[in-house]
Amino acid sequence: MRSFGWLHFTDLHQGLDAQGWLWPGVREILFTDLEKLHERCGPWDLVLFSGDLTQRAAPEEFNRLSDTLAQLWEHLKALGSTPSLLTVPGNHDLVRPDPRRPETLVLARWPAFPEVQVEFWRDASSPYRKLVEQAFANYSAWHERHPFCALQRQPGMLPGDFSTVLTRNDLRLGIVGLNSAFLQLTGSNYEGKLAVDVRQLHGVCDSDGPAWVKRCDFTLLMTHHPPDWLSSEAREHFFGEIVPPGRFAVHLFGHMHEHMTTSLSIGGSAMRRQIQGSSLFGLESFGDGKLDRRHGYAAGRITVDDRGEASLRLWPRVARRHAAGHWRIVQDLDAFELSDDQGTRPEPLPFARKPPPPPPTATAVTPPPQPATPDPRAAASQVAPVPEFMTSLSGGSVGDSGIYFTIAARVQPPGAPFNHSWHIGRAEEERTALNYLDQPGAPVVLWGPEKFGKTWTAQFLTNCVMQQDGGDCRVIAINLDTFDHESRADYPSFIRELAFQIVGALGGPEDWVPTLWRSHGSVNQKLGRLMRENVLPLVNTRVIMALDRVDAVWGLPFKDDCFGMLRAWAQDARLGKLRFILGISTTPRRLIDRPTQSPFNLTPPIVLGDFNRAQIEQLAGLYGLSWSDKDFTALTELLGGHPYLVRHVMHRANLAGGVAVSELLDEGTSLFDDFLQRYARRLHNAPELLAGIRRLRSETLSELDPEISTRLEAAGLAVEEKVGFYRLRYRLYERLRL
Repeated sequence: MRSFGWLHFTDLHQGLDAQGWLWPGVREILFTDLEKLHERCGPWDLVLFSGDLTQRAAPEEFNRLSDTLAQLWEHLKALGSTPSLLTVPGNHDLVRPDPRRPETLVLARWPAFPEVQVEFWRDASSPYRKLVEQAFANYSAWHERHPFCALQRQPGMLPGDFSTVLTRNDLRLGIVGLNSAFLQLTGSNYEGKLAVDVRQLHGVCDSDGPAWVKRCDFTLLMTHHPPDWLSSEAREHFFGEIVPPGRFAVHLFGHMHEHMTTSLSIGGSAMRRQIQGSSLFGLESFGDGKLDRRHGYAAGRITVDDRGEASLRLWPRVARRHAAGHWRIVQDLDAFELSDDQGTRPEPLPFARKPPPPPPTATAVTPPPQPATPDPRAAASQVAPVPEFMTSLSGGSVGDSGIYFTIAARVQPPGAPFNHSWHIGRAEEERTALNYLDQPGAPVVLWGPEKFGKTWTAQFLTNCVMQQDGGDCRVIAINLDTFDHESRADYPSFIRELAFQIVGALGGPEDWVPTLWRSHGSVNQKLGRLMRENVLPLVNTRVIMALDRVDAVWGLPFKDDCFGMLRAWAQDARLGKLRFILGISTTPRRLIDRPTQSPFNLTPPIVLGDFNRAQIEQLAGLYGLSWSDKDFTALTELLGGHPYLVRHVMHRANLAGGVAVSELLDEGTSLFDDFLQRYARRLHNAPELLAGIRRLRSETLSELDPEISTRLEAAGLAVEEKVGFYRLRYRLYERLRL
C-alpha cells in the first residue's frame, strides 16, 4: 500500500482585526482536532494553502503568519508528520496599487484590451506585469524565505506560480499552483471577471504542461479562486486548455469560505474533480453587526493498493458550536456523505503516467510493435463497462437540485488528447516518418483530411524520439491556425509571433525575442539567429519542430517567404539538430508554387488515410465490443475507415451497452448530427463550396473546379477517383442538410 496525504487549508486572513483575540481559541480546537484526525488518515506529506494567508499583505502580517505556521509545524511534528508547505496567493495577499494608476485602470478592464493581454504575457518588462509583481512583492519575499517547504519548486511567469513533484515509493505526485488573483487589484467585485492563462501552466512545467503532467502518476492543481470567478471567455479557456478532463486528479481552491466538492464527467469524458476548501478563519459581517464565524479544513489522501488500483478520499472538517456554547471541529456532514471513519468513500483515480512507447533501433528504425487485436472479452475486463450515473451529495448544487452527477467512465471519447494506450498504429507510415526524423534535411509531411489523426501521429512520433534520445530532445509544438489576425497582417508580424511561440514552447526567457529584434538583419535572419544561438544549444540531440495546420499560411501574401524559410532551415547545416513534422490537410502539390522554395517536396508526403479493417477491429477490441462481420461491414459502408467517426460510433456503443450497430448507424439516429451540422454551417458560409458538394454523390463521379476540389478534399468531404473527377468520400455525407 502506497499513498500521498495532505492537509488543505485556505483563507486564514492573518491580521484580520478580530483575529488577535479569536484566533488563539480557534488554534486550540484546530490542534485538538488534528490529533484525532491524524489517527484516522495521517501522516501528511503536504500542507496545501490555497490563498488569503493574510488580510492586507503587510510585512508584519507575513511575519505573524510565519509564527503561526511555526506553531502548527511543531504540533504536526509531535503527531508524526513533517509536511512541506505549498501555497498560492489570494486577493488578500497583495498590496492594492493606486486605483488611479493607468496600469491599474487598464487591468481592471482586462477583456476590453486584448492588445494589453498580448503584451502582458509576452513581455516580462511590461508595465502591467511590473504592477502585478509590485502588488505581490511582500508575498513573494515571504514565499522565498519561509522555512516550511523541503521540496524544490519551479517558479513561473507570475508571483506565486509554481510546480513541484513529491516522490514516494516510486510514485510521483505533481502539484501545480497558479495565481488567479493577479487581476483583483482593487476592492471592486471581481466575480466573473478574473483570468488564468495556459501560459502560466507552461511556464512552471518546462514549457509543456501536458507532457509534464504525464511524467507524474497523479497531479493536483491549486488556485485561490473557483472557476466561477473567471470571465466566461477565461473560463472556457481554463476548461479547454488548462484543466481538460482527466489532466489533473483534483483542482483545489478556496475564497468562498465553505466546503464544496464536485466530481463531474460530461458525455463520457474523464472526470473533473473540484475541491473547495472551507475558511480556516473566516468572519462574515452582517448588517446588524453580527458575525458569522466559519472555520474548517480538510485532509486528503491518494492511495495505491497492492493491486495497483488508485483511489481518492477526503476527510472534511468544520467548526460547530456545541449546545454548551463552546466551539469544536467535527466531520462536515452538511456538505458530504461520510463513512464510519469520517471520510468520503474511495473514488477511483486513473494514473496520468503511461509507459512510454519502445524506442526504435538506431540502425533500422521501426515503429513500436503494434499489439495484436485484443480479445473483446479481455478488453471488456480492462475497459469500464457502461458508465453508471450516480448521485453524490457532495455539497453545493447544480441549479436547484442539490445533486451532482458522477459518471464512472474509463473509455476514451473521440477527439481526446493523445493517449498511447488508445493509439492505433500505422506501421508503414510511422516507420517512414521515424526514418526521416533520424536524419537532418528530411521533413516529415503528414498529409490527411481534418480529424484523421495528424496531431496524434505527431505526438506519437515525438514520444518515440524522446524515448530514443533518452528524454534529452526538445519539442516545439505550434498550431499555425491559432495565430490571430494581427499576426497574419504582414510577414514581419507573422515571424515575430512565430518567434514568441517558439520561445514560449521551450519556456525560454521572454527577452530573447525583443533583444534579437533590436539587432540588424531581416526577420528571417533574426529568427534564424534565435534558432542557432538560443534554441539548438539547449540540447545535445534533436529539436523537433512540430507545426500543425501549416497550410493555414496558404493564401496569405507571404506564404512563399514562410515556406522558403522552412525549406532553408531544413537544408541549413548549422541547424543539423533541427527536425520537422509538418501537418497539412491541403494537397501538397497545391502548396508548391515555387518548387525550390518549398519544404513539402524534400521528402514524399506521408498520407494518413482511412483505418483498414484490421485497425478498425483492433479499436473495437479496445472499446470491448464483440461485433460480427455484418456489423463491421455496415460501419465501413457508411463511414469507410474515418478515424474520428469510427471512434465516435465505438465510444457510443460502449456507453450504450447492448444497442445494435444498425440502430447506431440508422439514418434516424442523432449520433452524427453535431458533426454534420458543423460541416453544413461551413459549407453554407462558402457558397462556392456548397455549389460544388451539391454536385457530388457517393456512388457516381462528378468533375469539379481544382480550387473547389482541393478545399473539399482537405475537409475530408470529397475524394478523387480519377484525375479531375470526384465523389463524396463517405455515404454518411449524403445526410448533409444542404
